[in-house]
Amino acid sequence: MKRIFLFISFLCCLHTLSAQTVYDVSGTVRDTTGQEMIGANVWLIAGRDTMHTIANDAGKFIFRNVPQPVFTIRVTVIGYETWYREFSFKEAGTQIDLPLIKLSLKTSTLKEVVVKGSVPPVVIKEDTIEYRADQYHLRENAVAEDLLKRLPGMQVDMEGNVQTMGKRITKVRINGKDFMITDIKTLTRLLPADLIDKIQLIDDYGDLARATGRKVGEPEKIINIQTKADLEKVYQGQALGGVGNDGRYNAAVLANYFSEKQQLSINGNTNNISAQVGNTITSTGNINYRGNYSKEFSMNVGIIGGRTTSDVESLSTVKTVTDEGTLSSVNTSNNSSRNDNYNINIGTEYKPKEGDMLNFNLNYSGNKSYNSSMTSAIQSGLQRKDQISTGLNTNSTPVFLAGLFGSHRFNGLGRIISLGLYANTTKNNNLQDGIDSLRYYNPDSTVAKDSVLHQLLDKKNNTFTGNGQLSYVEPLDSANSLELRYSLNYNRTDNIQETRWVNPDGKINVIDSLSNQYIYTMIQHQVELNFRRVKNKWDFTFGMRLQPASMTSSMAGGANKAVVSSNKLVPVFRIQYKLPKQAMMSLSYAGNVLFPTYQQLQPVPDLTNAQFPIIGNPDLRPAFAHSVFFNYRNAGMNTLFIHLSGNYTQDKVVTNVSLVKDSFNTVKQETRFLNTGGDYNFRFIYGWSYRLADGKYNLFLDGNSSYNNNILYMDNVRKTGQNLVVTQSLRGNMLREFAELTAGVAYTYNRNVYVLQENNITNIHTWNFNLNGKVYFLKTFSLGADVNKQLNSGFSGALTANPLLVNATLEKMLFKRKLTLRVQGFNLLDETSRLSQSISGNTVTENQNRLLGRYFMATLQVDLRLLKGK
Repeated sequence: MKRIFLFISFLCCLHTLSAQTVYDVSGTVRDTTGQEMIGANVWLIAGRDTMHTIANDAGKFIFRNVPQPVFTIRVTVIGYETWYREFSFKEAGTQIDLPLIKLSLKTSTLKEVVVKGSVPPVVIKEDTIEYRADQYHLRENAVAEDLLKRLPGMQVDMEGNVQTMGKRITKVRINGKDFMITDIKTLTRLLPADLIDKIQLIDDYGDLARATGRKVGEPEKIINIQTKADLEKVYQGQALGGVGNDGRYNAAVLANYFSEKQQLSINGNTNNISAQVGNTITSTGNINYRGNYSKEFSMNVGIIGGRTTSDVESLSTVKTVTDEGTLSSVNTSNNSSRNDNYNINIGTEYKPKEGDMLNFNLNYSGNKSYNSSMTSAIQSGLQRKDQISTGLNTNSTPVFLAGLFGSHRFNGLGRIISLGLYANTTKNNNLQDGIDSLRYYNPDSTVAKDSVLHQLLDKKNNTFTGNGQLSYVEPLDSANSLELRYSLNYNRTDNIQETRWVNPDGKINVIDSLSNQYIYTMIQHQVELNFRRVKNKWDFTFGMRLQPASMTSSMAGGANKAVVSSNKLVPVFRIQYKLPKQAMMSLSYAGNVLFPTYQQLQPVPDLTNAQFPIIGNPDLRPAFAHSVFFNYRNAGMNTLFIHLSGNYTQDKVVTNVSLVKDSFNTVKQETRFLNTGGDYNFRFIYGWSYRLADGKYNLFLDGNSSYNNNILYMDNVRKTGQNLVVTQSLRGNMLREFAELTAGVAYTYNRNVYVLQENNITNIHTWNFNLNGKVYFLKTFSLGADVNKQLNSGFSGALTANPLLVNATLEKMLFKRKLTLRVQGFNLLDETSRLSQSISGNTVTENQNRLLGRYFMATLQVDLRLLKGK
């Protein structure tokens, strides 16, 4: 009897143990085009138990505490065939990841049904704005750039640069993987638009944010190009070559292979027409490869190389406001440069299961530049002085970067631990050979003396930067969680500057008082505790961050040693709310310690420009920046984007300029540095679009305004410089069978107040009118024109330019549009220059740059592709 009782007890224990094993089952639902099935109804039937859930915004679902590994999944979405399948995972672990579930549209042969409806062209998904390519009307043989020009919130200029909400986009991904490229127009001007399913504009907050969901600061803007999911393999190639008068030429090639497991892209270009200013030759080439070797492991390799040579002529007027008067200078310059660069990047990603990942990135890049320049400066106003400067500059910068990031999600409600380690070394070697020829004048404008200064500056800068960050997220329940985060930033810079003067007889002397070796070390810790709640339409994070930091700087041997510490306690705050109808808004705060640079700290004069010496201040304190960001997005058939931001900096490092006498009793401007408060700025950006006739007509209204309250000192006296820039643009486009047209007008107002005196105020007004269109005739012919008119007012009398740029194109397509013959004329009115303005401290520079003259080109373009559907 005792044995029977023990046997029954043993069986009960086995039953109890087996009942304790539960499973988490997750999966993703999409349609045959790759579109996520948001809100799909999913049932799991396991024995007598039935569980139900709904797919989220990414089409993903999860069932927790499933009692057994044998079950049935059933998925339904209105308008799609019901999906039904049995699974058995008896040999699997407790975490079960289902293969991708694909739904097919329902078909019926009983009666033709015409469904009239509108698919939203723009969809907002958390930090991603998604544009469906099939909702934008494009011509045959259109490329990615043509699509980008029609997307709300995107701007593409005449040179092919892409901007969004005031930021230039320099990073692109293909199917979610980084595409190593230095200039994205190389890709966007050749990649066929009919291969694209979606364009995604991503706010990327980094690896840690992707793992924890907690976002800090302003994100990097990234474009992701998603190719069509119904294409199993894509072989695509495109090449073009063009020649013109005055030695103009353009050649480019792009070859792509896309499949579910591999992606290979080879592209390159060489031309001397990519820049409108000066004579620039650009040659680049890169190879990108991505391989998904298993469901868990993938690798990405990118190799880039390029050379750019440039010859630029420019005219500028420089006005420097001082307490003793205004220094005005009319400058003419000729600048020749060559820049060689290369980059090798290797990245791997390992995802053993949902929520776990390990990324490793290795990057090595190099840059070598050679620059020669000659500048003539005729100075008037407070004093009269002529200066002719010639210089040769050689610079070499190798950079090595390594990064490792990993995260692990524990079984449960969402317990996550993440670790990131990054290291960067940069070596910069800069050699400058400069000659300043100066002519001084007496008050009666007679020549007082001529002087020549020939100096050699040898600068070596070695920097090591290390960063480590550790995060632990503890869920409190399904909606609330705590995060404990620690990070360490370490930076060490060794800066060597040797200054040598060359006498008229050629003898070289080292100037010890202008030479030094300066060492700069910064260590910063961050300890943060924050609370996050995600429920219904709300997602908010708040907490506190302690930022103890120290900075040590000194010359070789310990001279002028300075130790500065900072211990800030700042709030952590971010709130996001989902509004109805694809609308979302967010409000966040960021506080950051800003350390002075070694150039601002080293107390030895830098005579790169002998008439404007720069002397650092080793007693500078760290600054602290408070930043607030507000974003609003409303997408659908029409869109509205709004961005508001404000920044206030405590103890900001600002310039303290003063006029000092030289050996000839004339003045030169000396720049030093100090800490002060009162520096702040605001920015307002918006973009609105309106669709008509299902996208055949579109209107875009964009605005960008900024106000800066800059603090500077003149001879130790505090001054305030205020700058207001307002830009407003209106554009529209039309696409019909016989023609496409884009027209727009933009106005910019730039007001600058230097020292709150009426005679030190400038008001620059700039109008830009543009018209771009094509007319199609005889089936395979097209005639296009690009017209841009600029009107400027408020510039000084020495600069005048209101260019009218006119380009024209005649195209003929052959062999079913696989071959295109193109004849183009650029700058047909032979305009010579355009104007721009830059502001730095108490100095305003107005530039007049020489444009490429009129030229003509004949181009042959070949398009080949082979598409294999699933």
